[in-house]
Amino acid sequence: MSLEARLAQRQEQRLALLPQMLQSIEVLQLATEDLLQFLEQEAQQNETLEVRPPPPAEPAPPPPPPAAEREESGWQEWQRGPGGDADGEDGKSVFLANVPATADSLVEHVRQQLAFRGVPALLADAVAALAEHLDDRGLLPFPLEELAAELDLPPDLVAQAHAVLLTLEPRGIGAADPVQAMLLQAAGDPDLPTIERLLREHLEALGRNKLPEVARAVQLSVDELRTLLDRMKDLDPRPGAAFRGTAAVPVRPDAWVRLLAGAVQVTLDDRLVPELAVDQDYAALAGDRGTARDVRDYLRPKLRRARDLIEAVAMRQATLLRVVQAVFREQLPFLQQGRSAIRPLRMSDVADRLGLHTSTVSRAIAGKHVQTERGLYRLRDFFDGGRIEAPAGPGQGRLALAQRIQDLVAAEDKAHPLSDDELVAALLAHGASAARRTVTKYRKELGIPSSYQRRRFGAEP
Repeated sequence: MSLEARLAQRQEQRLALLPQMLQSIEVLQLATEDLLQFLEQEAQQNETLEVRPPPPAEPAPPPPPPAAEREESGWQEWQRGPGGDADGEDGKSVFLANVPATADSLVEHVRQQLAFRGVPALLADAVAALAEHLDDRGLLPFPLEELAAELDLPPDLVAQAHAVLLTLEPRGIGAADPVQAMLLQAAGDPDLPTIERLLREHLEALGRNKLPEVARAVQLSVDELRTLLDRMKDLDPRPGAAFRGTAAVPVRPDAWVRLLAGAVQVTLDDRLVPELAVDQDYAALAGDRGTARDVRDYLRPKLRRARDLIEAVAMRQATLLRVVQAVFREQLPFLQQGRSAIRPLRMSDVADRLGLHTSTVSRAIAGKHVQTERGLYRLRDFFDGGRIEAPAGPGQGRLALAQRIQDLVAAEDKAHPLSDDELVAALLAHGASAARRTVTKYRKELGIPSSYQRRRFGAEP
């Protein structure tokens, strides 16, 4: 074995991404909400970047249609079914100040109720101290003796404070467990003893839709039990969950799509994206040879980053607009007929039509949402063609199949619901082919229970 040094030449290709290219990639894959946060951070760190509130859009995008919201609580498995004027103000200050306010905390909500009731200060402080120990559900799953020792308060004061806490809104906060929280909410109901038996003894059977068995156990008819269960749907096992964290921010669409005289019209949500510019005073300072060298060396990289960011945001908007237009030219049947007519697309097909790389299309649709007259959708939901070998026609996409399954379940005989095998046969009769495991997967994603759990006993109400 010998060691020797050799001098040789080798030719190879490498892809070198310049800083401005990396920034363009980063900006392209940001959703509008994330882009606003990114620009906020850049405005705080780069004084050469001017951020001005966007001018009013003309015309403004159409308001979204009202969307039905489904509310579920974890225990109910048995019943699951299918910007300001910037004149005279610094634009950057206006933009940075335009951030959502946080929601009132549960502790603040408790204090407001105590003040309204005129609870003595010492007792009110004890109640607030207990409220600070509530978990994410609004429950207090700790022994009062331990809390008294931890808070260094007399046990009788803690017990009195806990009794007050249980009377506050939302009713059920401070309960030891979800069942107690729901029983507090059901206080005054004439069927409270039966409700307690159902919650404490028969939840598992209810989750399996064994209504006849439970009805016999509580000495009710199936129809009477179903009526009682309908009333119990309003009981919340997590009464304080809505107060945890910051206010929930609704999904903000990145683009608006509608049919106008039979043609697809796409509008980006430019009303929220601020105008970006380079501060001319800093630019002049950096270009003046009379400026100290260390100041120029400090400003030049920041000016370069500001210019690159402005170009990247403009490129993002242009690319996103082209991609959305290309997608919905292919999804015209969806805009006309709804989800059941969605045609699966391949990113490579859209990239070829636009002369882009597939990765560019992937980044352009990442995390983006579009508001249509048919509802709010993720852009990625329209790209489902990779799993289909034959040319995909309308109605073969994941969303289309899911919609067909939902429609079939909604129209089924509730006394004899469709099994997954029967759903497969029904889809095939409608010209849509899907394996049984695929139907099962989509059914679970839709929150649709099994056929046995969907079965309705007794007469329909």
